[in-house]
Amino acid sequence: MGLIALTSSRDAGIRMRQFLNELELVIPNAVKVNRGKLSIIEVASKALGLGADRIIYIGSRGGNPGFMRFLRVREGVIEVMPYLIRILGVKLLMDMPVNVTRRLRASSGIVISLREYTEVMDVLSEYIGLPSIRAYDFESVRGMYDSIFLIHRINNYYELQILNGRDLGPYGPFIRISDVIYTRPKVIRIE
Repeated sequence: MGLIALTSSRDAGIRMRQFLNELELVIPNAVKVNRGKLSIIEVASKALGLGADRIIYIGSRGGNPGFMRFLRVREGVIEVMPYLIRILGVKLLMDMPVNVTRRLRASSGIVISLREYTEVMDVLSEYIGLPSIRAYDFESVRGMYDSIFLIHRINNYYELQILNGRDLGPYGPFIRISDVIYTRPKVIRIE
């Protein structure tokens, strides 16, 4: 798989930009594309120019990340995938009481769901191109991957914790997810 472009809604706020910066380091083969005032077609052209064949579009809600939308791009076409992940809230590394120093760009990762199957695991695994497992204990993968995308259920939402594969400490944002919504797929022609 090629690169993954990360972008946001237009004129993103500080928290959204920080969220994208943190994701860029923990998702293998990810590159951030600053949206500014660009249309989604211009973002797709820029992504193709960088060698990206997928875009993760983070939509805003009140200045914070509100949803993840997934797009595939190829010459002349943008395919909007038929699902999106609704985000309830995020905790950035700067919000955490730990000091994460010297974070290297991840070159490998895995998506793990604790104890139960989740659609969130399938969507992330498929779209980011990482292997996924359902496990009762994620200690067994320590040291095998740079980043661990750990998904577990808390009451009526999911929490996605992005952990350092070596020491299992925070490596990226923690994301509260309500669910995966299925929508009508769309194809946008690039002229």
